[in-house]
Amino acid sequence: MRGNKLAYLSLISLILIFLPHSQIYAETSSEGRNFTIDVLEVAPHNETSFTQGLEMFDGNMLESSGLYGKSRLSETDIVTGEVIRQIIFNESIFSEGITVREGSVIMLTWREQIAFEVDLNDFQVIGNYSYQGEGWGLCFNGNHLVMTNGSSDLIFRDPYSFEVDYTIRVVLDGVEIVNLNELECVGDMVYANVWMQDNIVAINSSSGEVVFSATLSLISQDQGNNRNEVLNGIAFDKSSGGFWITGKNWTEMYLVDFIPEASIEKNDPESTNGIFLALFSIFTCIIILYLKFRTNLGLKKPNFKDHHQ
Repeated sequence: MRGNKLAYLSLISLILIFLPHSQIYAETSSEGRNFTIDVLEVAPHNETSFTQGLEMFDGNMLESSGLYGKSRLSETDIVTGEVIRQIIFNESIFSEGITVREGSVIMLTWREQIAFEVDLNDFQVIGNYSYQGEGWGLCFNGNHLVMTNGSSDLIFRDPYSFEVDYTIRVVLDGVEIVNLNELECVGDMVYANVWMQDNIVAINSSSGEVVFSATLSLISQDQGNNRNEVLNGIAFDKSSGGFWITGKNWTEMYLVDFIPEASIEKNDPESTNGIFLALFSIFTCIIILYLKFRTNLGLKKPNFKDHHQ
């Protein structure tokens, strides 16, 4: 009878070892908002460019570079990195985010409270707009110029008067996301660099809710020599459906896709729960087989009471 019980327990243990782990432990839940990147292409980037804004135009790259005394707006060949045309601003200007609105580039300034309009035909400044506060990032969604100022706000402005129509606050699970920087508008989404982080967040432009957050540490770990040379610059590439990404004084630009991080597969034997269960089952089997072996040999269990006597 005892041998049958031991055999039964052994069978149960063996079943536990090979039973798919997902049937015993609940699969780890995920809201699917953690993304990473797939690098599709790499292109040269001018390492003297303190990137503030990045925008694709007619197959080339428009880029604003900041810092007082070094600010500029450039159009470059995306394959070679060579400058096609360029505007250099005076020492009182700190260039910030840019976007294309019809036939013009609109470029913000950091603390000068002025946005320049540059004609894309002759690459000359043809006008300007005034605003209050700092200017960080800018994009155009077809209806509004969407602007950031370093807070958690997306500021929606009239594309021609530059007057504020409304503002929405960007949140993730109710927590504000501050330091929103360079922007890219694609459909109903606004993609934003988060200053001093290796993250880009995709934002629902109606609600302000973060749809997903993508880590770019895969590329940022090999770029930048100091704390100021951070990830900044995102430009949608219609031809590929990807995004060009770079940073301040980086040597390269990267065409990437945003993809969900791989979750733990349902029957993955390397999951923590699976490893624990397998080890526990094997250990149980060893103990049971050892006891059964002793029983078959007719060995007497040690009597600790007799031992101490």
